[in-house]
Parts: sequence; C-alpha cells; structure tokens
Amino acid sequence: MTNRTYLPYQSARDYRDRGMMKWMGFYLSEHTTSLTEDRNKIDLSSELTRTEKFTLIGQLYASQIKGKFIVKSGKNKEIFIGDVREISSREITIKTANHYKLIKVEDILVIKMAEENYLESERNL
Repeated sequence: MTNRTYLPYQSARDYRDRGMMKWMGFYLSEHTTSLTEDRNKIDLSSELTRTEKFTLIGQLYASQIKGKFIVKSGKNKEIFIGDVREISSREITIKTANHYKLIKVEDILVIKMAEENYLESERNL
C-alpha cells in the first residue's frame, strides 16, 4: 500500500488503488476491436505477376472473350465483367454491360474468363 499521509483528506489517504484492474475494461474493448478488424480484413494481394496479367489480358483481347476482373478499390474489391477494348502499359479499358471502365493493371487482383451462366443471366436483364 502506498503512503498517502501527506494528503489532506481521510478518504484520499484510505483509497486503495486496484492497480491494473482499472485498465482491464479498456484493454478488453481495444483487444476485441482489434480482433474484429483482423477477422473482417479483406485480402488485397494478387498471386499474378505483371507478366501473367498482361498475358491473360492479351488472350482475352485477342479472343474477344468476356473477362471477369477482381480489382482493388481502396480497401475493398470490385468485380467487373466485360470485353477488353484497349491495352496500355499501365491500364486497360473494358466494356461492361452499361459503360466503359478504365482499370489500372496494378490494381487487378484476379483475371478469369467470365462464366457462361453469368453471361446468360446478364443478357436477360
């Protein structure tokens, strides 16, 4: 127990500090928040090298096949499905059902050929 005889009030002199127990609520709250953020974290890494990206983009462009692109957008992912219309060293342009979309090559996470059943459902809209 700490010597508090210098304090003017009896209640202050008799106060017993709980030590670290007073911080447990703060710690648990921060720890829980951190765990929740880790659990909800979105993986924004790509397994494709720049060369692999351009190879797949080139194949989609030459074959005139719709591609499915999963793209990093801030801290989230976006999915675009469309035809590759233009290719440059830094970005590509794809034509989706409603508009044209300019995508940076560095932001592309996944490139796949669009699935047939998805394309049929898109036509029915």
